[in-house]
Amino acid sequence: MTGPGAPATGWRRLYTPGPLLLVAVTCGWLSLWVTYNGSLFGVVFALLATALIVIALRSTESAARQHQASLNVALETAAARNRELDRLQRVTATLLSGENLDELFTEVAQAAAELLSAEAGAIALVVEEGRFVRVAASTGPLASYAGSLVPVDGSLLGWAITHEQPLTCDDMDADPRNFLTQGVPLKTTAIAPLRSAGLVIGVVSVYNRRDGRPFNSHDMQLLQTLGDQVVVGLDRAHVLEESRRNEQALAAKNRELQRATELKSQFLANMSHELRTPLNAINGFSDLLLTGDLGAINDTQREFLDSILRNGKHLLGLINSVLDLSKIEAGRMTLALAETDLREAITGAVTDTRSLRTGKQQECRVEMDGSAPLTVLAEGQRIRQILFNLLSNASKFTPEKGQVTVSAVATRAPLPIPGDRAGERPRLVSREAVWVSVSDTGAGILPEDMSKPFIEFSQVDSSASRRQQGTGLGLALCKKFVEMHGGSIGAESIYGRGSSFWFILPVEGPIRRSSGAVEVQRV
Repeated sequence: MTGPGAPATGWRRLYTPGPLLLVAVTCGWLSLWVTYNGSLFGVVFALLATALIVIALRSTESAARQHQASLNVALETAAARNRELDRLQRVTATLLSGENLDELFTEVAQAAAELLSAEAGAIALVVEEGRFVRVAASTGPLASYAGSLVPVDGSLLGWAITHEQPLTCDDMDADPRNFLTQGVPLKTTAIAPLRSAGLVIGVVSVYNRRDGRPFNSHDMQLLQTLGDQVVVGLDRAHVLEESRRNEQALAAKNRELQRATELKSQFLANMSHELRTPLNAINGFSDLLLTGDLGAINDTQREFLDSILRNGKHLLGLINSVLDLSKIEAGRMTLALAETDLREAITGAVTDTRSLRTGKQQECRVEMDGSAPLTVLAEGQRIRQILFNLLSNASKFTPEKGQVTVSAVATRAPLPIPGDRAGERPRLVSREAVWVSVSDTGAGILPEDMSKPFIEFSQVDSSASRRQQGTGLGLALCKKFVEMHGGSIGAESIYGRGSSFWFILPVEGPIRRSSGAVEVQRV
C-alpha cells in the first residue's frame, strides 16, 4: 500500500468481473468435489458459486454501461472537433477566395460566434493611430454596433491590444476594464488579438455562451486559431486590394501614355506634312536656279544654291524618317509587296551613295552569290531605303580611304513567325531567305554599346563633342522595316577594326495575322 486509497483500490479490483468469475468457477468445482464425497457443504459451495456469477454478470453490465457512456462522450467530443475543423476550413476557404473586406469581416464574426456557441461575435481593428478600435463587423445583439469606435483606454478590447494578450472575462459588468455598452446585456467574453508582422492590428471577440458557462481554455485556443487565419486572409485581401489599385493606376497611366503617343504621332505627322510643303518649294526652286534656265549664275551663287539644295534634301530626308516612324508607331504603315530583286536594289543603293564615298576616297566592294536568285517578296522602296541607310551609315563612320563591303547570299535561316493568338510570343521557323550585310573598316562599337544603334533617337556617341552628327533614326527605321517584312536585323563589331550590319529577309515575305498593326498588300 502506498496511500490511503490503496485498500479501496484492492477491494475494487476484487469485484471486477474477471476475479469474481474465477472464484465462482473454483467454488463450483469444490461443490462438486464435496458433494461427491457425501458432504452437505457441497450445497453451500454451489450457492456461493451461483451468487458470485450473478455479481460478476451485474458488474459486467455496469462496466459495459460505463464504457458506452465514455464512448458516447468521446464520439460527441470528436463530432464537436470535426464541426470546429469544418467551420475553420470554410472560414479559410472564404478568406482565400473572397476579395471584399466587409464580407470577410462579417464571415469571421459569424464564424467566431458559431465556433464558441456564443450569442455574439465581433472583429475590431486598430484605427486613429492606436487610440480607438473600429468594430469592422458584429453579429447577434452587437450587430448594430458595426462601424462604431471603442476607445482603447478603458475597454477590454483595448486591454487585449495594449497588452498583446488574449483574455476571458466571466463578469463584464464587474470588470473595471470594461467599456459599458448601453442596452446590450453582455456577461462573459473571450478576446484574442490579431497579429500581423509582429504587430497587433485588432481583435476578434465573442460574447455570452449560449449554455451560460464561462469561456474555457479550449475556447480561447479555438478563438486564437481563428484569429491566426483571419490575419492570413486580411493580409491576402490587402495585397489583392493594393494590387488592384496598382493595376487600375497602371491602366490609367497606360491610357495616358497611349493618348500621349497618339498625340505625338499625330503632331509629328501634321508637322512633317507642314514642313515638307515649304521644303519641296525651296528644293525645287534651288534646283531650278541651278539649271540656269532662269538666267546665268556665277560660281559663288552656284555654291550657295548647292548648299541650300543639299541641306534642304537632308532636312527633307529627316522629316520623311520622322513621318515613317510615326506611321509605324500608329499602326498606319502599309507594305505593298511585290517580287523584288535584291541585286538591283543593292546596285542602285551603291550608286546612290557613291557621292558620299567619293569625297572621302572610300572603296565599295559588292559580293553577291551568282549561282542563286536573290529575289524576295517585299516592298522595293523600303528595301532600298534600308540599304541606303546602312550604306550611308557605313560611309559616315569609315575614315578616308577606308572600305565598305556589301554582301548578299541566299540561305536558310530561322525567322520569327507570329503566334496564332494575340499575346503569344513569336516562334522561330526555318525559312528560305536572303542574307545581306554591309561592313565597314571604321572605329567599331564597344560591346556595351551594341544595343544602342537600333533605338530611336539613340547614338553610340551621344556627347556634344561627337565627330559624326545625326538624329539616330536611320538604323531604328531599318530595324522596323526589316521586322515588318518578317525578317531579322543585327550588328557585329570589333572595336577599332570595324562593324558589320546585316539583315535577313524571307523569300516568301512576311506572315502576319489579320489583326496585325501593319497592313500588308500584295501587288
